Amino acid sequence: MRWNDLYIAGVGTYLPEQVETVDEAIAAGRYTEEKKAMNGYRELRVAAPGETGPVMAAIAGRQAVERSGLSHDEFGLTVHASLSHQGLDLWTPASYVQANTVGGSGPAFEVKQGCNGFMAAVDLAAAYVGSHKDFSAALVTAGDAFHLPYFDRWCSEDQNVNGDGAGAFVLSNKAGFARVRAIYSYADSTLEQMSRGFQEWTTMPFPNGETLQLNRSMEDYLQNSDVDLDEMVAKIAGGVQHSLKQVLHEAEIELADARFFLHQQLAETIAQYGICGLLGVKRESTTYDWAKQYSMVGTADLALGLDHVLAERDPQPGDLVVMQSSGAGYVWTAAVVEILERPSWV
Repeated sequence: MRWNDLYIAGVGTYLPEQVETVDEAIAAGRYTEEKKAMNGYRELRVAAPGETGPVMAAIAGRQAVERSGLSHDEFGLTVHASLSHQGLDLWTPASYVQANTVGGSGPAFEVKQGCNGFMAAVDLAAAYVGSHKDFSAALVTAGDAFHLPYFDRWCSEDQNVNGDGAGAFVLSNKAGFARVRAIYSYADSTLEQMSRGFQEWTTMPFPNGETLQLNRSMEDYLQNSDVDLDEMVAKIAGGVQHSLKQVLHEAEIELADARFFLHQQLAETIAQYGICGLLGVKRESTTYDWAKQYSMVGTADLALGLDHVLAERDPQPGDLVVMQSSGAGYVWTAAVVEILERPSWV
């Protein structure tokens, strides 16, 4: 979707104080030297008791709203994205975020789209802001905390390491420090079973009290004789390439025109071959090496990356930022953002 009147007016982030390093996890028997060498993560942040995903998202959201300079009555939508358990069962974390940020009577929606949740939420909020002219802004947040015994941040997945934290954007149809030129989302539902495997359905979450092992579903899927591994990899690579190609076309730019490329904080091998190698992205244009100190922060990586670019990478008016994310399902979202001015808070 090409946009002419969609802006980012504020960015907010929150990271817990406690730091846990890869070496500490190895010493505790929760990680291995082999995974350290393969995946490249250095450390991450660990949420304190009570710092649930929505609690952290509300902190990041308040910062984004304050930085935007917009009043609460200008907001007509709140969208919250997450991966992890949100602190309680069968409740509405998006409404909690709304109540603790902008309030009001606009709707609050929750997006669950795996690792792509935040950018999917941005895409949905953009359409809402663009079509509803009775208000001028939307708050989009993401917040996750990964705790035992439900989830082991170090070994519930072979490649990803999961840190805690949150991020937020304020979208506006009037003004902002950056203009969103285009957003494009693309899905390949033939890959849905890849993250489900062939397991039997359960009647409740966490039925046996065991720590989640996301690799189990993948291994189950790959062991099926009907699965073509090469075809699966080609589809995933194709989705990344297609979503990027389409958003660049809609924004009327080439990849080389962008000064910054923001992607999720994936394992080193995936970032090197599945992003930089596959797409021709220059690693120095990313925030990847900087963000190794946080690992993969749920769905909030791109908000953290943009906040870092604004604060530390000296963006100039006219600079273009490409954002790319993906999530199981399988869904990809890409966006092109143009910096209009240095934001007032930098």
